[in-house]
Amino acid sequence: MIRVRANLKLYRSDRGRKTSFTNGYKPLFNFITEMKTSGQITLKDKHEFFPGDEGIVEIGFLNKDYLGSNFGIGTKFTFGEGSEPLGEGEVKEII
Repeated sequence: MIRVRANLKLYRSDRGRKTSFTNGYKPLFNFITEMKTSGQITLKDKHEFFPGDEGIVEIGFLNKDYLGSNFGIGTKFTFGEGSEPLGEGEVKEII
């Protein structure tokens, strides 16, 4: 397992998710264009993350192989529940 701290931005509801999420949310993450991988979000400074919010979260991934060969601090990614991204983020720290 690999854990990261990331700055996350959830797009406003007109562009994506219409409801907030809480600890344990498991969207699909896109680090590699051709592949998505699941990760679990842990909120650090709030109880809910609302559309339009931006903040630092921790994300746990089961396997680093699906994060790409260029994965590291500064890596940018998108996340969502289907084909359209609901938000974006950037890796700030590998824990």
